[in-house]
Amino acid sequence: MRLGWAGKAAIAASLPVVVGLAAFLLVTVDRLGRVTRENLERSLVREAHGAARAVARGPWGPLEMQAWARLLGPETGARITVIGEDGTVLADSDVEDVSTLENHGQRPEVIEARSKGSAIVPRHSRTVGRDLLYAAVRVPDSARVVRMARDLDEAQQALRTASRTFWFVAVGVAGAGVLIAALLARGLARPLGELTAAARRVEAGDFSARVYPRGRDEVARLGHAFNKMTGQLQETLARAEAEAARLSAVLEGMNEGVVAVDAQERISFGNGAAREILSLPPDTEIAGKRIYELVREPRILGLVQAAASGRGPVEAEIRHDGPPRRLVQVRAAPVGTGVILVLRDMSRLRRLEQMRTDFVSNVSHELRTPLASIAAAVETLQDDAARGDPVEGPRFVQMIQRNLRRLEALLDDILALSRLESRPETLPREPLDLAGVVRAACEELAERARQAGVALAVRAERSRVVGDAATLRRVVDNLVVNAITYTPQGGRVDVALEPREGAAVLDVSDTGIGIPEEDLDRIFERFYRVDKARSRSAGGTGLGLAIVKHAVGLHGGVVEVRSKLARGSTFTVRIPLAAGPAPTGAADAGAPGETAV
Repeated sequence: MRLGWAGKAAIAASLPVVVGLAAFLLVTVDRLGRVTRENLERSLVREAHGAARAVARGPWGPLEMQAWARLLGPETGARITVIGEDGTVLADSDVEDVSTLENHGQRPEVIEARSKGSAIVPRHSRTVGRDLLYAAVRVPDSARVVRMARDLDEAQQALRTASRTFWFVAVGVAGAGVLIAALLARGLARPLGELTAAARRVEAGDFSARVYPRGRDEVARLGHAFNKMTGQLQETLARAEAEAARLSAVLEGMNEGVVAVDAQERISFGNGAAREILSLPPDTEIAGKRIYELVREPRILGLVQAAASGRGPVEAEIRHDGPPRRLVQVRAAPVGTGVILVLRDMSRLRRLEQMRTDFVSNVSHELRTPLASIAAAVETLQDDAARGDPVEGPRFVQMIQRNLRRLEALLDDILALSRLESRPETLPREPLDLAGVVRAACEELAERARQAGVALAVRAERSRVVGDAATLRRVVDNLVVNAITYTPQGGRVDVALEPREGAAVLDVSDTGIGIPEEDLDRIFERFYRVDKARSRSAGGTGLGLAIVKHAVGLHGGVVEVRSKLARGSTFTVRIPLAAGPAPTGAADAGAPGETAV
């Protein structure tokens, strides 16, 4: 009669114990020490954090802090020390008179805690003469440090005692088990060993582990069940990992911030967009923290509580102080026992809407003025024609022509700005010498400078860039015309171009009226004028500097301005230089040297 699994188990009852203890000792005795040490460190750091928060909630008097440390030390079984900002010991649970203690500012754990926030350091204490494990934590919003220490000898002695006990028991049981296994259950040990080894591989994450059962007894059926279970587990885990990775990628790729909050208002998930919108540092650990620890906006917390109370999805637009300041649309919806927060940064959209509104308003205003002048001039001409007045007619014709030119310039600038903003990909790009563009522009504007009584000088060195000559010409024209317009008679405009630090640097300086400091950040906005009356009388459209900024940006450059009232302004354009030799021929007309034009 074949002996079944129950019979074998009855005969070799000690064998599983032997195998289990042997496996346990081989795998975990060494790890037991590490786990014990890690648990001690985590416990000590956690207690130090709690003590640091207690100190931060002060104020504490010297006697109160010493009394608190002396009381808390025996309760926690650890030595507690509070170190001041200058390194002096403010309180110590093991020393009655802290004034006798030396300065602790240079203790390694104190230095590391002040720089990193917390530290765990094992070392010998000269004060108490024992090997201690120190956990130091910086007090929030302070340079003070709370340090807690426990005796390493006690933990190590307990570990040695437990290890010896384990080994003695293991040796005795293993001896009996080996004897019984060798005599009665040798056949049972092999499949159980295989099953145990496979189970360990599964425990370590290897779900491809399989056993090869022999026979038809209960152990063989257990092996078949194990193989089936690990196969199903492998498939389920693979699907779960793929789904989790897909979901994580989707959430991290969203522009909207997503925060999951459980029933205890603890954050279980938050994507990168949520961190950015809520102004949280990227390395901040948010999982497991209560939402009010990280989010200081009361209205967001109110939405979470409202959704959690069963009122259904709620939403609101909230101005988040940041930095930076944001207008955030927040939607909170209950999901199971928790709440899902969806945050959308509406700041850029609102700015674009405001820019569109301002643009339409400004364009309407800019068009209304010349059109009104043209209409008035036309009506006057009609009246003069009826009276036959030959004197006023030419004057009003000139007014019409002047305002038509202003309208043409305005429309030309609007179209140019629209083209730069909406279709940057159509901008031609070819190697060219920017010096030739600068000199050609200044030569054409020389007559305008002479009529204004302004000296115009240009110094252009060869600077090879990649871009559109017509667009760069408009940049130079706008900057030089601005300089001439706002420079009084007898003043001077200097245009300088040189390659410097990998860029073609164009400086347009004048000795004009200058720009107030409070206006410097806004002069590149559409239709923004520092002196509105002077700008309109000079025929400006208010779009020139906006075109300059966009055109330079499309060439990979930047534009800056420096100015002092009544002392002039300097506009600086930096455009990356192109690789390779400078072009020759007509485009290479920019030789070094200053020239008055």
